[in-house]
Amino acid sequence: MTVRGLMLDVSRNRIYSLDTLRRVADLLAALGMNRLELYFENVFAYRRHETVWRGISPYTPEEMRVLGDYCAARGVCLVPNQNTLGHFERWFRHPAYRRFAELPQGGARTPWGSVQEIPTGLCPTDPEAVAFAEGLLDELLPNFPQADTVNLGGDEVFDLAQGRSAGHDPATLYVDHLARMAAVARRHGKRPAFWADGLLRHPEALALAAQRLPDADWIVWGYEATDDLAGGVARLRAAGLRTLVAPGTSSWRSFCGRATNAAANIRAAANAGADGLLLTDWGDAGHWQPLIVSLPPLVLAAALAKDPAAMPDVPAAVDALTGVPGLGDFLLRLGDTYRTAKAEAPNSTLLFRAYNLPPGQAPAFDRAALEAAWAELDDLAARAPALGDALPAREARHALGLQRLALARALRRPGLAPERARLAAEMETLWLARGPRAQLDASLSAFLSPTL
Repeated sequence: MTVRGLMLDVSRNRIYSLDTLRRVADLLAALGMNRLELYFENVFAYRRHETVWRGISPYTPEEMRVLGDYCAARGVCLVPNQNTLGHFERWFRHPAYRRFAELPQGGARTPWGSVQEIPTGLCPTDPEAVAFAEGLLDELLPNFPQADTVNLGGDEVFDLAQGRSAGHDPATLYVDHLARMAAVARRHGKRPAFWADGLLRHPEALALAAQRLPDADWIVWGYEATDDLAGGVARLRAAGLRTLVAPGTSSWRSFCGRATNAAANIRAAANAGADGLLLTDWGDAGHWQPLIVSLPPLVLAAALAKDPAAMPDVPAAVDALTGVPGLGDFLLRLGDTYRTAKAEAPNSTLLFRAYNLPPGQAPAFDRAALEAAWAELDDLAARAPALGDALPAREARHALGLQRLALARALRRPGLAPERARLAAEMETLWLARGPRAQLDASLSAFLSPTL
């Protein structure tokens, strides 16, 4: 594949330090990957928009130039990812920016039955809103001189044509707006890239996209083992569009990952027939999972992006990359304890969901399966000290502790508050080892809020 990349969520809620991002670039280079994409929402220090990044340690233009040079020297292209249509919640929570929203009052309904209380989508028929998005790109893109591409987002636009742009054809609205954003990207010498779910939901837009955006990359994403990534790629390619495919690390909305799901999802992506692979690592729901949890999926994705039929020794590669013998096997075993507990769930685990819900609303569990998972975690806990005290080993033990806490709560064991307090202190220490404090307090508050 021509594109073999990793996308890191650096907005929700972890903001990784430059040193951490350098280490990630080193890993990518060692694995033969050639792209590092950073998902910005409100974490770039836009000059005229301090309101949205004040107090969260945003990335500065100088830092991005320094990091871009570091990546380029290792054969890795640093690519910015700035949404230009949806996912503006972190902007629209500030009243001064709501005038740009499709639904300034909020209330967008998602496909999952929930309602977005904070406005989410930009109004594509408002010239002021369009100029606002264009201005973000004009300020951002010059700080990535080595990048030949920019990801302009366009995913999960739940409220398109439901508010101020009501009455317009959604498919035409969508492509017209993306075409305007693409024109800015081209002006800065960048190929435009977009998430493809909007086109796949509005197939009538495919011909229009091929006509208006013939040079764009369309990224087909899906994070479950059962997602039909190949079908999405085939539909776009039949329309003459260039495609990338984006599986996930399956780390988010879990405490220690979903190893089996990640492996199946990545292998399906590698065999989907796309021109490139972009492994995504999101930070949904507090970004509690430590970074090390995502390393085994990254190793697998790197191997399969080069050869979809490869059968890499992932544990051995993890051990070699980290210098921690036994870490790869430990992480893969830990990342499958959700299956032992019969806690499979889409885009999450039932253990993670149960931890966040009041006891009376928690899902029903098979107690024998929970006890079997507890025995497995006990065995891993006995092996954990042998991993040593390097940061990756400490993160792995922390992920184990988080999973044990969730499992203990599912088993309704009493007296968990002291262990949770210990884990919160450990989370703080490990978080600060990877980056600034930034939004840590929000994550800790959410972690400490469920009733035990």
